[in-house]
Amino acid sequence: MSTPRPPVTCHILDTTTGCPASNVICSIYKIDMKENEDTMDTTSVEPFALARTNEDGRVPSWVFNPDPTKRAELEALGISKAGSTLRWDVLCPGVYKVRFQTGKYFARQDKKCFFPIVDIIFEVSDTRHYHIPLLLSNYGYTTYRGS
Repeated sequence: MSTPRPPVTCHILDTTTGCPASNVICSIYKIDMKENEDTMDTTSVEPFALARTNEDGRVPSWVFNPDPTKRAELEALGISKAGSTLRWDVLCPGVYKVRFQTGKYFARQDKKCFFPIVDIIFEVSDTRHYHIPLLLSNYGYTTYRGS
């Protein structure tokens, strides 16, 4: 039986090699926005899930915070308990952030890196699947809403 695809997935392509970036630690956050007259800012939060990219540079599933005291927060994000595991069933609208630990990835290759962490903040306005691709080099990156 296959695991259902979570509502948010990621993919990293190392554009310096043309290969997927494997073994990159990624974390996902639901964040609150503070709006002032001219600016927007985020409040500091902890990730609700972690993952490591596979050999294809993809995050096919997330590992959710197992702390029972965090269960209500997870449920508010559409994550439910199915037997002994947690499963992300519904994507709730709001602002999310995916953090990619890119510095550790390049350090393992003995390469310098200008962006040791890449944070991608995006707004979810519907319940469709969101795919967050990261095209990465050690001195730059780009992203877009994938499919």
